[in-house]
Amino acid sequence: MARATKFTVTKEKKSWRVNVPARYSLTGKRERHYFRTQEQALTEQKRLRNAARVFGETSSAISPSLAEQATKAAELLAPYGITILEAASRIAAMQKELIASTTVEAALGAFTEDKSKLSVKQQQAIKHMSTHLQADFTGRTMASITCDEIEAHLKERTSGNSAYNAKLRLMKTFWRWCAVPKRGWCDGEILKHADQQDVVTDEIGVLSAGEAQTLLRTAENHFPEMVPSLAIALFSGMRQTEIERLTPGDVTDEGITVPKTSAKTKKRRFIQMTEPLAAWLKKYPVTRDIIPANYERKEKAVRRLAGWKVWSDLVEGKGLGDAEPPEDALPWPQNALRHTAASLNVALGKPIETLVFEHGHAGGLQMLRTHYVGKITKADALKIWALRPQTKARRKRKGRTA
Repeated sequence: MARATKFTVTKEKKSWRVNVPARYSLTGKRERHYFRTQEQALTEQKRLRNAARVFGETSSAISPSLAEQATKAAELLAPYGITILEAASRIAAMQKELIASTTVEAALGAFTEDKSKLSVKQQQAIKHMSTHLQADFTGRTMASITCDEIEAHLKERTSGNSAYNAKLRLMKTFWRWCAVPKRGWCDGEILKHADQQDVVTDEIGVLSAGEAQTLLRTAENHFPEMVPSLAIALFSGMRQTEIERLTPGDVTDEGITVPKTSAKTKKRRFIQMTEPLAAWLKKYPVTRDIIPANYERKEKAVRRLAGWKVWSDLVEGKGLGDAEPPEDALPWPQNALRHTAASLNVALGKPIETLVFEHGHAGGLQMLRTHYVGKITKADALKIWALRPQTKARRKRKGRTA
């Protein structure tokens, strides 16, 4: 008959100690449990003996296959100092977290509703985040998404470092909101170490006349529904977020009205219609949706086909080339169209005071002079100003994508 396992009780100076052999401890190592009174120690000793008896009865019934699996598991974990029980506990905790979590769609719906009183701009940012997250992580639970996956998602869904950082900040806010105890859908610290992207603000980037022409021609040939938004940005200098909020009623033959609810400065402004922009909007009139469906993917596709260092799955998916740009391709300058618009207007002699108002620059006259004077030569500015849509006879249709 097997000897009963001893869980010895020993008197210490100010406590009572129960010795637990490694075989019966949760850590797989010999343990010592301390109690204030002898009665408490003896109660623990009795509990451990009963547990050991049950363990002995159960272990005798373990199947050979289970025993073999346990042995292999112990061998795999040995180099890391982790016991089978510790590993099982970790996996169980992970599964418990997944079960307690909720889907990305449900979490985004609750977050959007909770933030419904925020500003129009903030709600628009949440809407974009929601659309993109659901497209890339549909059906996934919040607890199953990793930091690496979010970083890859943001790199694919943003066109510049500033946009990446802005969307990462919103993403962190969303994750922390989902993690509060009353929800507990994920680990709120999972994005804590997500890397911010370096942003260089000393020098702005603008397009040359050739680059601007290539961009517009590419849009005409492959994604004509993109032409209105690109032309408005290039010839008016409007911010992308402002263009996204335009309605057909805001665009007239006289110019474009930017409502104060859409403007970054929260001030209504009016941009006079220029000759080149009028020509582009006549050929490609503004419809119900100035920003077409699937805009971000199409905008990346246009830049990729125009020769910029931009990855685009839409290009590859439509048989227009590789999604990956050539290694020698140049990166797309941040806010390239807005900066080009301001620079060419300065080069053509438009009064700085008028530009400050029309472009909605919060920095005033000095900021415009510092950043835009001399960025584009007058000769190049005239070439950009002279850009017009292709005639029907010259336009090359290269697989228009809806």
